[in-house]
Amino acid sequence: MCKRVFLLLLCLLSVLTLHAQTDDPFITRPHRTAVLYAGPGGTYLQKGIVQTGVELRIVERNRIGDWLRVQRGNAPNFAIDAWVMRGYITLNPALDYTQVPVTTLPDGDPSTLFSQSLKKLAETPVIPPISALMQLVFEQGQSMGRQANVVTKVGDSVIANPFYLKPFSQDDYVLGAYRYLEDTVRYYGASMAADSVAAQVGMTSYVVFDPLWANINPNCEPNETPLACEYRTKNPSIAFISFGANDVKHMPFARFEAQMREIIQKTLASGIIPVLTTFSVAPDYEYYEQAIKFNVILVDLAQEFSVPLINLWLAARPLPAYGLDVDGVHMLQTGFRFIKLDTGLESWYGVGLQNLLAIRTLHEIRTTLGLELTP
Repeated sequence: MCKRVFLLLLCLLSVLTLHAQTDDPFITRPHRTAVLYAGPGGTYLQKGIVQTGVELRIVERNRIGDWLRVQRGNAPNFAIDAWVMRGYITLNPALDYTQVPVTTLPDGDPSTLFSQSLKKLAETPVIPPISALMQLVFEQGQSMGRQANVVTKVGDSVIANPFYLKPFSQDDYVLGAYRYLEDTVRYYGASMAADSVAAQVGMTSYVVFDPLWANINPNCEPNETPLACEYRTKNPSIAFISFGANDVKHMPFARFEAQMREIIQKTLASGIIPVLTTFSVAPDYEYYEQAIKFNVILVDLAQEFSVPLINLWLAARPLPAYGLDVDGVHMLQTGFRFIKLDTGLESWYGVGLQNLLAIRTLHEIRTTLGLELTP
């Protein structure tokens, strides 16, 4: 707890100092020794470090904004020309990410990894492109009466966490350089307040079809599965789906694939866009090899059905402890009860990263579908 408070105070002091020193929104300084990379992700080769207080210029960002390309010196012989995680540096409060060019570099560099499974995960973007099929699914859902601005969750305790998505329903969020996400937060935010009967502690991709797990919701009908009940009562147009943390301990690969396939198919048939997500795992985890295989299965299914997938595994790799809490399974909380995207917490805390990737994916869906916020 003391470490968190210290980091937050240090970030605040750095913001005030930077703002006092320059009015150029593209000038930044590290507020702690920063690791530099050859590209926008933890699988790229490291290029060294830069010390606290060194003046840098932001010249590029990745699609999400959690990685920034910085330079120091003059072209063509820059003293520094590398990528750094957003959480290491202080942004000028005036910086708007819409003004920062987006790189064409991929999120991962598979050439630095040794196994085919890891390479495949590194080749998968962190936030998904939205296929034309999802437009058709959305239109089908609208004909079935789905609510265009409603989102729900389906999964285990990693996604059932009340600090994931739910804080977007509050009005005290802080977006910082992500101000362009304002309309997306306002469009979907209110729908995130309610709990989901299809997202519970201990839930697996198997028991989401077990009516006994629907008993916690009095609105569920007799013999109705948690998945069917959630889709009927919430009536969403989008479902964030995350399984693996529980399944990996006892479920064979083929069974997990079959269960996830059924969830995807039922979601699509319901006129709901499924957003899959890989899950973070540490290399020293007892079920590491199984977890990597499960993540590859999720990637393969997303590609097979052309549905969106958030590659949390790849995004969380450079975070301390891979963004995981002390139990090695759940994502680490930021300590804030509200959404805070102005101090780079997504570079240190797994739940902060989860929320950033979720709202950025929702923005991709909303803009692709042409959904406008009603005044």
